[in-house]
Amino acid sequence: MINIVILGCGHIAERIATGIHYSKGKLYGIASRDRQKASSFAKKYHIDHIFSYEEAFKDPAVDLIYIATANPTHTALGKEALSHHKHVIIEKPLAANCQDIKALFETAARHHCFLMEAHKTCFTPLQQIIRKRVCEIGPLHAISAKYCASFDENALKEWNVEESMGGSFYDVGVYPICFSHLYAQSDIKQMSFHVKPYKDYPCDFECECTIEYGNGILSSLKSSWLEKEENKGILIGEKGRIEIIDYWKNTQAMIMISDQEEIIRVDQKSDFTGEIDHALDCIQKGLLQSPLMSEKFSLQISQVLEEMKRQRKKAL
Repeated sequence: MINIVILGCGHIAERIATGIHYSKGKLYGIASRDRQKASSFAKKYHIDHIFSYEEAFKDPAVDLIYIATANPTHTALGKEALSHHKHVIIEKPLAANCQDIKALFETAARHHCFLMEAHKTCFTPLQQIIRKRVCEIGPLHAISAKYCASFDENALKEWNVEESMGGSFYDVGVYPICFSHLYAQSDIKQMSFHVKPYKDYPCDFECECTIEYGNGILSSLKSSWLEKEENKGILIGEKGRIEIIDYWKNTQAMIMISDQEEIIRVDQKSDFTGEIDHALDCIQKGLLQSPLMSEKFSLQISQVLEEMKRQRKKAL
């Protein structure tokens, strides 16, 4: 069994821990800069080993490290873990830019370690079924997806508002980007953005993005910290459409072809388990990257994020 250590004890780490417990791996340890916080986390999730980051990197019993720390720390911690010959999953977004992503995958290849950006959207039980059945609605010609939440200024430390990897698009916009790329399966031809700032923060608080892919599919995406909306992913084909509310974690979807509607339902104990099991399968096969959530896929996601930042500079 593959021993997994989570770096970081934040809210997302709690959901990752639950996902690992239902996976094929073993939640071997928790690592944090705050020993007391790690101890409380370990007790809550029945984890035997508590580490500093450095101790986790050096422990020969640790096989895989899941980095769930603040966005700006991803690249440095990822390189450090890989240099100690640990397989690595890094919570989205993988890095601030394409240059850092390439450097991470180069480090992984040099040390013969597996590396993957964590995008559960691709690996939930529901998405596995939708990917098999999307052909039923005919060739795709449009995709729509949004993720909108409400910013809590009273809990500012829990929100990433710095410039390099902050804002709504890096935080929740990665979900619609990932969903769009997953089904478009094409290189990007062109993009356009409409970015909204908030007060004097150096990041976006809302972003609308249109992507035209090389194969002709047109995608409309939105992220927001300014208002909550129904977060739905929609796939539109020549024969019908598929609609999924909370598409990155849901257990049901509606497929509509002509006048016929069908509800697709799946069982799911944790929306994180699918991506973890996928990574474990890749590691056991000796792969250095996922055939689905590959370096190319991560670079395509970053391509959209980086262009947004260029457009954002004009709006702020």
